[in-house]
Amino acid sequence: MRSNFKFHFAQAKTVTATGAEALRKNMLSLRMANPSFLELGSENILYYQEISHFLAHIELFQHALNQEIQVDFSILKPTFFLCADLKSDSCCLVFMPAGKYQKQLPVGSNQIMLITFRPDWFIDKCQELTEFKSLIRHFHNSSAQQLNLPRVGFAQNLVKSLKKLDEVIVDFKRANQSYIFINNAIDKYHNKLKVRKNTPPDQRRKAVEISLFVTENFNAEIVNDLPRLSRQFMVSERSMARLAKIAFGIPLHEHVTKLRVHFALGQLLITAKPIKEIAQLSGYKEPHYFSKVFKKYFGIAPKSVFRPYKT
Repeated sequence: MRSNFKFHFAQAKTVTATGAEALRKNMLSLRMANPSFLELGSENILYYQEISHFLAHIELFQHALNQEIQVDFSILKPTFFLCADLKSDSCCLVFMPAGKYQKQLPVGSNQIMLITFRPDWFIDKCQELTEFKSLIRHFHNSSAQQLNLPRVGFAQNLVKSLKKLDEVIVDFKRANQSYIFINNAIDKYHNKLKVRKNTPPDQRRKAVEISLFVTENFNAEIVNDLPRLSRQFMVSERSMARLAKIAFGIPLHEHVTKLRVHFALGQLLITAKPIKEIAQLSGYKEPHYFSKVFKKYFGIAPKSVFRPYKT
């Protein structure tokens, strides 16, 4: 199927082959996708890839921005889609009616994946998925407006599955694996919603508090120190580990690492700061250890990242 999104990029221009190749080193590049590189104004780079399947259309947006920009887009017809935001490691199932919309993209780097589902197939599949009943009822309402189901954390896991799919070479195997990937994305989101629903309200509130604190203080020593963080929130270490898993969908240490290296990547892409300073701003006292963690996460050393503002 084709995308139901039409993006209106004012003053966008195609990045030169040299610039595109340099940017590709810092981004997830899919062999089976059709990539496009756009420059949105003052060296704000957007890397766009799309994959078509008869049940869904997958779009991956990766951007490096030195200033906040507004993106205008249209929804061509009523659409169900799963939005995966890698920076927050969150996924959200959304229904949007046809119309014109706007979205602000913040400064820094991020990856966003949209999986747009074929409506008739999606509605048929969701008949027995209890957590989606409100969404389907909303769709059948003739005056339905946009509706977002709750965010849950498995965006990173979803992209890892997409990477594995991209490694499949034989076409008929890839088509079969694509079908499995699309179905698993829906089922995993639904299962996460059920777990969230069955979590006691007081634990959910505490998990939200922890999430906000860690997000705001990701570069502080305390967020990577389970005993100290446990005392901060007056819970046991075992409870803290469980609450962190509820909040982030992954262990606390993994989430802190993700926040720090993504912040560092943004600093590398939109500033000329030395790596030592970026390491400290990201929460790492030792530049060597920072480089080791960064390379393990992204597969590339900080010094090898293409830096548009570094002379």
